[in-house]
Amino acid sequence: MGNRDSFAPVKASILFLPCPRERGSAFASGIDSLRWAVKSSMGERRLRMTTPKQNVIASINTAKANLERALIEVEHLPSFDPGAFRFAAHAMGNYLAVVQGSIQLLSRELEDHPSATVHRWLDGVQHASNLMTQMIGQLLHSSSTAELKLVCSKFDLATLVLNACQLYQHLAGEKNIGVTVESSLREADVWADGVALAAVLDNLLSNAVKFSPPGKRIVVRLFSESAHFVCNVQDEGPGLSEEDQRKLFQRGVRLSAVPTGGEPSTGYGLAVAKELIDQLGGELWCVSQLGEGACFSFRLPRYVEDKHGPSQSKTDSKPPAS
Repeated sequence: MGNRDSFAPVKASILFLPCPRERGSAFASGIDSLRWAVKSSMGERRLRMTTPKQNVIASINTAKANLERALIEVEHLPSFDPGAFRFAAHAMGNYLAVVQGSIQLLSRELEDHPSATVHRWLDGVQHASNLMTQMIGQLLHSSSTAELKLVCSKFDLATLVLNACQLYQHLAGEKNIGVTVESSLREADVWADGVALAAVLDNLLSNAVKFSPPGKRIVVRLFSESAHFVCNVQDEGPGLSEEDQRKLFQRGVRLSAVPTGGEPSTGYGLAVAKELIDQLGGELWCVSQLGEGACFSFRLPRYVEDKHGPSQSKTDSKPPAS
């Protein structure tokens, strides 16, 4: 089973990556392909405002597939000047500053908006842009080992699980794979960074769909465990050998399993998920036997008001309904 890349800032910076022709047609062609994939994903997003919900979900899935294929092409490109990459990262930081300024203006304009969902969306976009800014800073200063500055708050994991599974039901349906949720919990408030937690669950669900054969089933379970909540993502894929399990959660390492629908695999997704869960004070692990599927689980601390403080109405709440 492979890992899945979630480095959004790197994806976005491709738009501004210089493409000198003297570096060779392979490099130029590869970068053109990357730009096309990223711009295609942006075009797909615009459909959300004018098309039905099914088209929105299809657009999201298409954009993600295009971006992942573009990242695969990077590995076949010739080496390029690190200075060019830093230049692109700096340019991306400039454009991102414009985005952040726009978000602040929108937040002021909509300060009195009656919908709490609108405020949560704005807060989520602002926080995601902050995380990207941190990553760009790390790229510019070659500090790739520095941790992102996550912002923990009261966050409803139960709602996130339902929303994420609803989204992936459509993607899995293309392979005749069922995605079901088994949980009696109406709420599961954890102490976590909502953006980071959504990225973790997205990686686990993406891998489960990617490596499951058609006609199989994915079950997501959420349950309470003393001072924690635990989420399991169980698939009926090929499972993991002992050798593969020793390589789990390592950056850039592809495992022996092959995606069943020809999907790309970049070898970073599980490493990203593991590092984020570690930063959140949780635990991520896998139980698997070759030929019997795999179960990836993570555990996070419950939100406790006496320990973590009172929640804030705008930022510490449920994820927006899908």
